[in-house]
Amino acid sequence: MDLEVPATTLAALLLGTARAAGFVLLSPPFMSRSIPAPVKGALALALSVALLSRIAPELPEPTAGFLVVGAITEVVIGAALGFVVQLLFAAVQYAGDLIDITGGFTMQPSYDPLSMTTSGAVGRLHHLLALTLLFTSGGHLLIVRGFATSYEGLPVGGGVPTDQLAQVLITALSMMFLAALQIAGPLVAVLLLADVALALLSRAAPALNIFAFGFPVKIMLTLALLGLTFPLLPSALDALLDAAARAMVSLRSG
Repeated sequence: MDLEVPATTLAALLLGTARAAGFVLLSPPFMSRSIPAPVKGALALALSVALLSRIAPELPEPTAGFLVVGAITEVVIGAALGFVVQLLFAAVQYAGDLIDITGGFTMQPSYDPLSMTTSGAVGRLHHLLALTLLFTSGGHLLIVRGFATSYEGLPVGGGVPTDQLAQVLITALSMMFLAALQIAGPLVAVLLLADVALALLSRAAPALNIFAFGFPVKIMLTLALLGLTFPLLPSALDALLDAAARAMVSLRSG
């Protein structure tokens, strides 16, 4: 028995996989290097198969030129959507990085074999907590739902909405920095006050070696008050994921 698949269906599967591949490569939690590349490819193909009914009805009769240009366009759109999610999700780790800088943990950064980068201990801790909260709260499903809804505003075969995308990226950047400051703000304020107290102590008693016990005092304060940021993570992460989903849905092709 011969199995014939329409050319439109195959073209829709190809273009859908291209957008999903760009999204999976840059969007958390799928972008992690701990996930093998074949698994990411299989996930992109599974997403395109699941969303095939949203792609095929909008697709014109495919040609070779249309497939090449369309595949490149879909990869760009998927990567842009994943980068928006990555920006907002990174606010939690940047909050930890702010604590690392003010608390003195950046003096001896640790190597992360998963991301192949060096990072502070508190920033890495916040990143792992954010990933845990992402899965326990079902946030990864919200991200996938936002990606699926993007086919309504950005149908396959359309162009890249550069003006809207630039505005969304600027908004995501501002939200990322604002959320990082809100999460790390209480502890950063305490550490800055500790710096002021140490500076006054060095002026009052110049014979004291402030550098000998200044860093241990700040590290002790950081470890003792680190729990101040943990209650803020669930609500902040929920708000960031909602903003990421709204940003993906808000994009419309001209």
